[in-house]
Amino acid sequence: MQLNRIQLSDDNIRKILGRFRVNYLAKKHGAILRKERKFSTIDLILSFWQLICFGEFSYDKWAIQLGVLTKQNISGQAIWKRMNKPILNVLKELLDKSLKQNFDKTIDSSVFKPFTNVYIQDATHFRLPSVLSSVYPGSYSKRGESATAKVQAIFNLSKGMFSDFQLHSFRDNDQKDSIRIIDFLKEGDLVIRDLGYHVVDVFSKFKKKKSFFLSRFKQGTIVFSTEGKRINLLKKIKRHGQLDMDIELSCSYRLPCRLVMIAVPEHVANERRRKAKNDRNKRANHSKEYFKLLGYTLYITNVPRDIWPNIDFIEVAYRSRWYIEILFKGWKSSLKLKLDIARRYLDKQRVEFIYYTSLLIVSLVVMPVFRALQKECSSKKYDISIMKVCTAIHQQITLITHGFSIKKIANFIKTISRYEVRKDRNNAIMNMQLPIP
Repeated sequence: MQLNRIQLSDDNIRKILGRFRVNYLAKKHGAILRKERKFSTIDLILSFWQLICFGEFSYDKWAIQLGVLTKQNISGQAIWKRMNKPILNVLKELLDKSLKQNFDKTIDSSVFKPFTNVYIQDATHFRLPSVLSSVYPGSYSKRGESATAKVQAIFNLSKGMFSDFQLHSFRDNDQKDSIRIIDFLKEGDLVIRDLGYHVVDVFSKFKKKKSFFLSRFKQGTIVFSTEGKRINLLKKIKRHGQLDMDIELSCSYRLPCRLVMIAVPEHVANERRRKAKNDRNKRANHSKEYFKLLGYTLYITNVPRDIWPNIDFIEVAYRSRWYIEILFKGWKSSLKLKLDIARRYLDKQRVEFIYYTSLLIVSLVVMPVFRALQKECSSKKYDISIMKVCTAIHQQITLITHGFSIKKIANFIKTISRYEVRKDRNNAIMNMQLPIP
């Protein structure tokens, strides 16, 4: 299958950004008050892409990149004047518009066919200089104040695109953010997320939306049988080996769902127990039952058995969380979006500018290229690595910002972006698409 048959645009990134009416957005939010002369908002974004991929920051270096792009003499002060709240509002709306593009399904797994959309909710962290600790406070440390930003993301696995990003501090926990996904849900959607988002009140809202969830189970949550009797999980698992039972979750909600318990290998259980014993939080006074249950993986879901008839479906579905983990790793490591920024250049607005513009690379370049290449190779015996796509785009960012079409870039990098063919193990894409045993 050729790339033009799967509708990967032959336009360059400037034309793609133009479709989102970036200059109109700049006027709308007051980022420009009159006609742009030396450089446009699009020029500003593209030159910054080059700068962050080079890994260094100063307004003078940015001015050089912008000057080469526009073939004009630009001063660092001219860019500095544009770093304000209106330009952030432009970037936020542009990112939002880019996330609302319509795409066909990219994941063809029998596990997910019954659902309208499959969402993965997760977060990743970025360390910042301690000078920003008042804005993005990090974890508590004996060494003094630290700063860490947290990106909360919602990824639509069905469409192969992010649906939303939110920038918070490290201390804004996942449970606080768990409610936000409700606004995205429609009847028949599925949400997969980890233990950090375990909030029974939010799970109850899934039921009202007629949507589904799959989550790790939080130890300490009280469970009841369908007859209303409290369940001792350790006794149950000792009797049956593994469980897939109907329960009611929590004293307050009595939320009907399925509880699944699966034994893990001994070395995995021992590693979990070691980490629990070394827990820095002294208030986490774990019981003997807690440590014994670490020998099992516990899931809860409201997906009925006529859709997922056995435990294998649940294991395969939850395994798909690797997708967003790999994207985060590709974003931070392979795209190398890490800046050596002097403290004098840092404040809240500039940090937000950095992250919103880098998220636009993921939304407008990385994901469309990955989706296109993965579709192209779907009928062949190889898969595309997101990490390798990120690395290749990092290496070719100058070609992208100077006018090469996204389609040409995809053709350049498709060979080097393949997973290596190995007989001893499956790659991550293959693992998610394995048939149900």
